[in-house]
Amino acid sequence: VSQYDIEAHEKVTEQRKIEYWIFAFTLFVLLMEFFFIFKPTNKKIENLIAKLLASEKKALKLAYDTEIISEIKENSVKELKSLNHAMENTLLYCRIAPDGSIIHVGEKFAKLLNYTKFSSHKKFSEVLTTDEKEQLNIDRIIFEKQRSGWQGEIKISNKENQTIWLDLSMVPVMIKKDELELLIVCFNITERKKAQREVERLNLENSNEKINQQKIISSKIVENQENEQNRIAKEIHDGIGQMLTGLKFSLESINLEDKEKSAQKIEYLKKLSLDIIKGVRTATFNLMPPELSDHGIVSSLAKLTQELSKLTGKEILFYNKTDFDQRLDSLIEINIYRLTQEAINNAIKYAESSHIIVQLSHSETLLSVIIDDNGKGFDINAVDKKRNSESGMGLLFMKERIQYINGRVFIKSIPGEGTRITFNIPI
Repeated sequence: VSQYDIEAHEKVTEQRKIEYWIFAFTLFVLLMEFFFIFKPTNKKIENLIAKLLASEKKALKLAYDTEIISEIKENSVKELKSLNHAMENTLLYCRIAPDGSIIHVGEKFAKLLNYTKFSSHKKFSEVLTTDEKEQLNIDRIIFEKQRSGWQGEIKISNKENQTIWLDLSMVPVMIKKDELELLIVCFNITERKKAQREVERLNLENSNEKINQQKIISSKIVENQENEQNRIAKEIHDGIGQMLTGLKFSLESINLEDKEKSAQKIEYLKKLSLDIIKGVRTATFNLMPPELSDHGIVSSLAKLTQELSKLTGKEILFYNKTDFDQRLDSLIEINIYRLTQEAINNAIKYAESSHIIVQLSHSETLLSVIIDDNGKGFDINAVDKKRNSESGMGLLFMKERIQYINGRVFIKSIPGEGTRITFNIPI
């Protein structure tokens, strides 16, 4: 029994060792399966799931982008349709082939040219105008400029024989590698051309009017010179001449033996001599005042107002407000003098003024002469419309004379209140 017990114990021990080895082998196999089969498989599955998730995300993004692109495309199509509609109804445009045949004509252009599908077989030049010379010119432009393009103005004639002016631009467009189209864009400039012709007509009329005015001015200047010469001759003949004749006869009639009568005649001759001197001074003053050449414009204007005040009995005053004492070019001084003289004479003759003020002032670059009167005034617009009248010509002479010295004249007049004339002359 003890022997059996020992053998059994040994068998049990051996069986246990075998179980341990089997357990260890099984565990080893499981570990090997884990490291070499389950773990790599699990990693592959994880990678596959990650790729699937990434693909799903990418697919969702792609779907979103596709939706946006589709929306953008739809909006672009709408914009293109709107743009095409706007072009069709606002622009004069068409597309033609290099040989001049029509591919497409915009709606507005078609209306202008009376273009219909029945005339689609015609060339562009034939649709554009009915005039053969104009057609040949358009065909020549298309043939010569289809590669470089062209821009310019052309005149066309429609079926009603009406003239239409177009500002035409021809732009070559390469549709495919060997396929060329010409884009024609036009602007109707007929009204602009009409306006230009009207401006040219008005300019011509204005030029003719200025020429006529210049002729009138020239004739008036000659007439005034003749009148001035006649007046001076009459003054010398009737005044100074007669007084000199009287002086001659009085001198010859003096009898020195009759002392009393001789003394009376000598007194008379003294008075007559003074009158002759005054007459000579008056005549020379009207021709060219000595103050102007000797002392300048200020002294001559002061003398002018004094003399005219004495001769007319009007109150004519002169003020040198800024104490101007410069000498100017003789041409400028004589023109300022004559302008002021003309303005004062007009105030006396036409305005019936009783009070006239002449003011002179200056700055660094400008000399101003202002003539104010309390006369009856006038309507400037009415005088401008009656340029051939005597008063109108007087104002026109002033404007012409002031331009000779690069000056400007300003006239302000109120009927019933008076007139102000301002001469501005650069210095």
